Amino acid sequence: MKNQQVAVITRTKNRVVLLERAIQSVLMQTYPHWIHVIVNDGGDPKAVEALVQQFLPRYDSRVKIVHNPQSLGMEAASNIGIRASSSDYIVIHDDDDSWHPSFLERCITYLNTPPPTLGTSVEGVVTYSMRVQEELLNDKVRIISTDPFNDWMNEISFYRLAASNTFPPISFVFSRTALEEIGFFREDLPVLGDWDFHLRFCSRYEIGLIKETLANYHHRINSHTGDYGNSVIASDNKHRRYENLLRNDLLRNDLKTGKTGLGFLVNIAHSFEILHGQMSFLQAIIGRIKNIALLRWIKHKLLK
Repeated sequence: MKNQQVAVITRTKNRVVLLERAIQSVLMQTYPHWIHVIVNDGGDPKAVEALVQQFLPRYDSRVKIVHNPQSLGMEAASNIGIRASSSDYIVIHDDDDSWHPSFLERCITYLNTPPPTLGTSVEGVVTYSMRVQEELLNDKVRIISTDPFNDWMNEISFYRLAASNTFPPISFVFSRTALEEIGFFREDLPVLGDWDFHLRFCSRYEIGLIKETLANYHHRINSHTGDYGNSVIASDNKHRRYENLLRNDLLRNDLKTGKTGLGFLVNIAHSFEILHGQMSFLQAIIGRIKNIALLRWIKHKLLK
């Protein structure tokens, strides 16, 4: 295996309980050629420094801390961490997520020798993720349940990705070369910057898939709205609003340039996803109906 370095970017703010788990996740990797860049986005610098100090012998000079005096947002923090490093590959390891110890080794091995059927344009790879439902009580994390997040995927489909984000950042390793081509994360997006980045990435390059659950996508279920909240859960309304704004923005860009591009794709794919959901719901209702005459009437109306 080539000794290619991976920059592991961790964004954090006043969440040392979770950050400690993220640090352990990185340090336990069987692949040794990484640099861990921790971007403290406006949080207490002393707490982060004190925590990292405990792990310095294990880090063996493979850690770098960047302190933002004030919070600049998740995507800006990602970009700061990326610019503060030099590496062949990059992965965003948020402070509340975690990996299987072989995650990096499996991903770098794949990227060194991607399947020939994908051609030469493979610049990233994704693994299956496990969704971990947990709660935080008195600075202790307790796991409630786990379930597969995306093991239904057989390939990374650009069309399916256009409907909704099919993989979290914790499971995605990508080349710096590709990032320099497509551009950094959009700092004007307070949420969904990862989905926008994935769309732009997949519009240029193939993304491979390792059908192994090697990444853990953690969600807190006890409604944290402060520093310990999940952006996906604590900011659900914001996600919905910005998802619509992003779709609109991309569609307007298509209209402005006179080209059929991402704007058309993300909107038509989303429409078909909604239609598929409605049809599945109707089929479930029909399957429960015992009255044969009523069932025939509904089928007649549907097929009319």
